[in-house]
Amino acid sequence: MIKHLATTILLLAAASPAWSQGAKNFDAVAAAPSSHQVLLENESLRVLRVSIAPGATEPVHDHQWPSVMYFERAQPITYITYKLVDGAPVEIERVDAPVDALTGAVSAPPEGLHAVRNRGTGQFLALRVEFKPGRHSQ
Repeated sequence: MIKHLATTILLLAAASPAWSQGAKNFDAVAAAPSSHQVLLENESLRVLRVSIAPGATEPVHDHQWPSVMYFERAQPITYITYKLVDGAPVEIERVDAPVDALTGAVSAPPEGLHAVRNRGTGQFLALRVEFKPGRHSQ
């Protein structure tokens, strides 16, 4: 049940893909560089370290590719989804996830506009592997 909460949260964001709705670049690395560090990138994939300080809310961003996310150091979070209205992000929903909902790894489709608030007392750390479309290495 709890594992499904993390998957549900990621699926909520997939409902509003921002990259097709507006001109602003909401890619995680461009829009939220303080919380998304590129560890590896090539034509097939991109590996990100996601890091959010206690009490911090990362900037609004999206993830345009399917991915797998591994929670290294989970914290209780609030997952905030947005939609674009006249080109500006407008909050549409908040979901609180307890720390025990964010364990192991989850797969997700592309995620629409969202932000994450770390409600915990420690650093939130995760690895995200994004799979780019097209020809993949074997």
